[in-house]
Amino acid sequence: MLLETLSVMGCLAVILLFLAGFCQLRSKAAEERKVRQVKMSSLYYEAYDELLTLVRERQHDMNNHINAILGMIYTIDNYEELVSSQQKYLCEVMEKSREARLLLSIENPLIVGFIYRKIQQAEKYRIRVEHQITVKEKETGIPDYELIEILGILFDNAMDALTGSGEGDKLIRLEMCCENIRLRISVSNVSREFAADEIERFFQEDFSTKGKGHGIGLKKLKKIVLDLKGEIVVSNNREGDVNFLEFTVWLPQAAEKVRK
Repeated sequence: MLLETLSVMGCLAVILLFLAGFCQLRSKAAEERKVRQVKMSSLYYEAYDELLTLVRERQHDMNNHINAILGMIYTIDNYEELVSSQQKYLCEVMEKSREARLLLSIENPLIVGFIYRKIQQAEKYRIRVEHQITVKEKETGIPDYELIEILGILFDNAMDALTGSGEGDKLIRLEMCCENIRLRISVSNVSREFAADEIERFFQEDFSTKGKGHGIGLKKLKKIVLDLKGEIVVSNNREGDVNFLEFTVWLPQAAEKVRK
């Protein structure tokens, strides 16, 4: 009887030690997430403020743009030349207004600041970024630091593929929206067409079209997405003579609750 009691007590002690260790690891993981969140906040809120200031400055310039377009009527006699000049000017103005569209596209300043920084980084390599974001912050249900990690890996992977490449049109497209109670994040870039067996190897740490070591990010992406009960789809999407390699991440909108 005594031996049985001691055995039960020993099992309980082991269970208690296991639970204590588990709680400690969980607490440590939560603390690490908080630290990452603070670091990201200090970095990307600054970018958000910079973007906000830029948009406000350009609002003051709008009257000047309108006057310049109207003034062409009095300075250009040829109708076709007038239309061409006005269209060209309007296209330049619209290109500059993409910052305003980004500012209005999502409510989360941290995510906006992050995307703005990535666009600036891409432009240094003469890579264009088109974005279409139709999702509100409350619809994501994903912690900021994990959403930024997902977007960061996808962006870096696309920029890495285009930097120094021979592609004529260096273009990255970002789309974020909610479909069927799921968040969809798609990042695509101009690329050669990849075979199915190559795509299957993308998430192996030792595989990369840019050299050894570049597959680490995608392997990490796969782990993050699977932990959030999501999925990744990679596909070739051809538009005329141009192929886009697209990475699409599907996440449940209640991903934060799923992880807990």
